[in-house]
Amino acid sequence: MRWILLCLVFSSQAFAAKVLLIESYHSEYPWDKSYVEGIQATLADTVELETFQMDTKRIPKADYAGKATEAFAKYKSFKPDIVMLGDDNALSYMLPMLFDEPISIVFLGINSNPRKILSKHRGQAKVTGVLERPLFTKSLGELRKLFDDQDFKVKVLFDSGVTSQIAKSYIDKQYTLIRDNLGIDVDIQAIATKNEWQSQVSEAKNEGFTVIIVGLYQTLVDEQGNNVPAEQVINWTNQHSELPIFAFWDFAVGEKKAVGGVVLFGHSQGEQAASLVNEIINNGHSKPIPIVTGNQGKAIYSESERARWDLEMPSHWRSID
Repeated sequence: MRWILLCLVFSSQAFAAKVLLIESYHSEYPWDKSYVEGIQATLADTVELETFQMDTKRIPKADYAGKATEAFAKYKSFKPDIVMLGDDNALSYMLPMLFDEPISIVFLGINSNPRKILSKHRGQAKVTGVLERPLFTKSLGELRKLFDDQDFKVKVLFDSGVTSQIAKSYIDKQYTLIRDNLGIDVDIQAIATKNEWQSQVSEAKNEGFTVIIVGLYQTLVDEQGNNVPAEQVINWTNQHSELPIFAFWDFAVGEKKAVGGVVLFGHSQGEQAASLVNEIINNGHSKPIPIVTGNQGKAIYSESERARWDLEMPSHWRSID
């Protein structure tokens, strides 16, 4: 019965749809900040949007389930028509709680293959969303053109967070498929601590690597087990690396950060997810809406970092400063 009512109210131009965005991370995290801006810029004016942050980049994994319980309480009190789930932790912890609710669910920023969790949790909720895939192959191809080294070697660094583990697994599979064609030696590391990260950066040149690509680095901890601020990690990496730094995500590029990269933008993920929400509001969700892969990234660079390393960037790379 509620689905019938929802279809009726969605068809009314005057209806102010209630949308709850549950973020895996925190509002200050650049990725979240960027995709939230994309959502806000794209959602229909009639939407009443509220948010909840699970903060899983900064809290222990043992506390994730408690945050999910808090998020579900927020859902119960707000009573949204549509729930947006930002990134893998929100999907994996919230879908088991929401799958049989009479709502639409739109996810974004998902690195994992959602097929398994969606097949396990089938209920009243209608689910669609936007996948996020690091542009590994495209990045390596672009970097190979930048460097003439015959023995071109790349070190890729991730933290050990859930999203990093998923992204690393995806990249490992991609590398296995393309290794012989690219002729590039790649070492992909998942790192838990600040000390290990710094060691990997400091030793990279002596190990014969040409460049370092930073993936995600927001869950690193210090000797006391405290989360290390992300800006501190990327700034230290910039200052102490003897090799040029590149990145997979836009927030890691800039002065005192990475030189550049073929990067993903949170803003475009937010726009795509919000467009799906608008489609549901305008047309209902009685028929399945296909899951989509996020828009292809863009090649960007920091002019100050380019000059520092005396690199000549291709004309299609865009300067951000």
